[in-house]
Amino acid sequence: MDFFTQRDYASAALEHRTQALHMSFSAYLDRANFEVKYLSEQVSDGESLDALFQLHDVLFFGGLDFFYIEKEDGLVMEDPRVRLYTQDAFTSLVQSAPTDAWQHITSSDQSELLIYKKPLENNSAGQNQGFFYGFISLNNNLALASDLITSAGADYLRINDVLGKSLLVEKLSSYSEEVDYIRHEATLLLPSLGEKFSVEVRYARPLLESFSRWVLIGCLMVIVLMALLFGLVMVSAQRIMFRPIAGLPALGRLETLNFQEFEPLMAQMNHFQELLKVRDQHLGLLLNSLQSAIVFCDESARVTSLNEEAKMVFPYFDRAKTVFDMTPIGCHQSIQRALKGEYGGGFELELSEQNKVYEFQTHTFINEYGFRSVMLVGKDASEVRRLRWNLANRFPKHALDRPQPPHSLLRDELMCQSAWLVQQPQSATMWLVVIGELLDGIAASSKSENHLMSLGQMVCEQQDALEQHLQPNAKQCQFKIELALEDAAKQFHWTPDHRALITIALMHCYYSAISGRYIDIGWDRNGLVIKVYGAEEVSPALDWLRNEYPKLVKGRFEQAPSGRIQLSAALVADDEGESFSLSEKRVAYINNDYADNRRVIDALLAANVNLDAFSSFSEFFGTSMSYRHRYDAMMVAVGDDVLAAENVKKLLASSGQAALPIVYVCANRGGCAERQPTLFPHQLMPYRLAKQLTQLEHLEPISLGDWATHDTNFIITGGTDISQVIWQSELSANDFIARRESDVANLVSVLRHTNPVVILVLDQEAAQKALKLHLVKLVNTKWFVLEDFPERPDTMPFIDIGGQLPNEAAIDALLQTLKQKG
Repeated sequence: MDFFTQRDYASAALEHRTQALHMSFSAYLDRANFEVKYLSEQVSDGESLDALFQLHDVLFFGGLDFFYIEKEDGLVMEDPRVRLYTQDAFTSLVQSAPTDAWQHITSSDQSELLIYKKPLENNSAGQNQGFFYGFISLNNNLALASDLITSAGADYLRINDVLGKSLLVEKLSSYSEEVDYIRHEATLLLPSLGEKFSVEVRYARPLLESFSRWVLIGCLMVIVLMALLFGLVMVSAQRIMFRPIAGLPALGRLETLNFQEFEPLMAQMNHFQELLKVRDQHLGLLLNSLQSAIVFCDESARVTSLNEEAKMVFPYFDRAKTVFDMTPIGCHQSIQRALKGEYGGGFELELSEQNKVYEFQTHTFINEYGFRSVMLVGKDASEVRRLRWNLANRFPKHALDRPQPPHSLLRDELMCQSAWLVQQPQSATMWLVVIGELLDGIAASSKSENHLMSLGQMVCEQQDALEQHLQPNAKQCQFKIELALEDAAKQFHWTPDHRALITIALMHCYYSAISGRYIDIGWDRNGLVIKVYGAEEVSPALDWLRNEYPKLVKGRFEQAPSGRIQLSAALVADDEGESFSLSEKRVAYINNDYADNRRVIDALLAANVNLDAFSSFSEFFGTSMSYRHRYDAMMVAVGDDVLAAENVKKLLASSGQAALPIVYVCANRGGCAERQPTLFPHQLMPYRLAKQLTQLEHLEPISLGDWATHDTNFIITGGTDISQVIWQSELSANDFIARRESDVANLVSVLRHTNPVVILVLDQEAAQKALKLHLVKLVNTKWFVLEDFPERPDTMPFIDIGGQLPNEAAIDALLQTLKQKG
């Protein structure tokens, strides 16, 4: 139904019906044209108005509503039917009528008419006899409206002019605008019509289409009713048919089940019940024969069951609601972690009344309801504790709880390092000394007290101590340590075993020769994690130590196929840690042709300082930025040793102080023996930089702006870039600080906040521009020009160097002029 309905009212079908309407309108105009032609011929033959009205066949079946005839001899023939449509005179209606075409006109009393003007036939002399005017009414033409609405098969028809004014409106008596309808619009364009009309047709939405929507709603209601009926039937069937099955689990009700179909099921259930009873007996015998106190708790820590030994350990278990009520407070944290899903926890429980010590281990499992529960397994460790205490006090060097290195380990280590002993006996000997200290420390009983310090300080101390023993070369130090500043600031209680673990991680990097190796130190929820990358080469003793030492600090050792090893240790952070206010410090970094420049910049940025990087001391002295800031410290990378020493000497001379907050970065120890403090590439950690900057706080900051005087501070402007560079080089060679400005206009903002400065203008044009900008009148400035000009003021002394490039004579002339004007 939807298909046929949509097909009948599709756009193509509606367009086809509109074409039928066009043809009907055209046929009506053709009939009117025929009537105009026929009547005009009768008038041309001399017929009177009465004779014309005797032609009933033509007037009845034609399309004209009335006509008007105007002859050349003054005779006028008016149709009396005109008063049925309008009260206007014919003369006002026919003024603008075109010839041989239908034209729409509107009378003064709002009658919508179509007029057709046709000339009468010429007389025998060839002269025109007059005109015949035919009229068709649009708004009062029932015949035309009926033909059009019938041909379109529509329920509503309206014809408008180009301005949207309604000319003809027709609708069926059954049509109402309150119901849904289908609307279609088209343009009425006929050859015999002098203008365009728009046609709007409406079709009341058919009953079949509306009915199809009600069918869908009805189907949905039927489905809902059937679903409700199905639910009611299922509930009733369950109550009637399956109610006896609900009584199966109840004791004493099995014999009342009279269905033969359930007899195999009942037999299988009885078998399972007996099997469960036997399994329960076996479990009870097992729990009571383990010589351990076992307690089962549910997800809310309520005790569900416990064996006989557990009842002896907790004699008041029947009074406790939860396991927390019958255990000390110190044990609650381990039980809570187990309830959260953590594995490997435990606690010790001392029973002073029974003179026993139980070691409990917590194990989590999922109970029959799908919730996480916990099982406590406690073993009596009283006798083991007494024996261990006796052995430890009688033989303190051979405690049973620490690993003992095998006798063959040193022999294997010596055989592995035999080639090294021949080539570099001193380095190999120091390596064996460090290995021996680690082996002695792991075998001896650790009685040293814990030391509270930060992780960064711990790593730095172990690295410095190890390098003092090993004295590694530059190749051995080609590694880096990645340790975030916030992690390094955390404080812990360190034992000698923790120190040895960090030493072992560092020794992997000193021993390996793989480029790109590094150590990553961080934290997880269990404690300290040390990852060593590129540690594929390892000696026998180092391999044994890295497997055994993590066990002493409740950690473990892992090795990945890609050459990465991981060492972990259980640690709990202290509440307070070191704090650094580095965000307020500003550091200047001088690259100075250093090879590993990127590592230094990354370390400084990781330390959260305000960093200004300069490629050389010339850029530092020559840029205006260094005069605007005060630097709390300066990092000098020693790439070119001689150049670095000369510029630091110049900086000390400018400051007038004996020491400045300068930290050197050297690639090897040989180039930095006389420079202190000094850092090496493998020591560039954010924590070490932060500590180094903190230790330099007692020194005065580096401030070129505060140290600048007329004797040392120069600005070169004007001239070409080459001439400015030459003058800057010559002044720098004579221990002066010189900057360059490409445009004098830039000095407008620079000189307002500058310190005493000497401005050297290289050409006449720049000097004249400075005068226009009123820069010569600024305080703390001295101006010198190298080209004279008539309007030069006295505040701009002229230095005559004969147009030559700067040399010693030119520099002397500049200094003498400066002293004279000073």
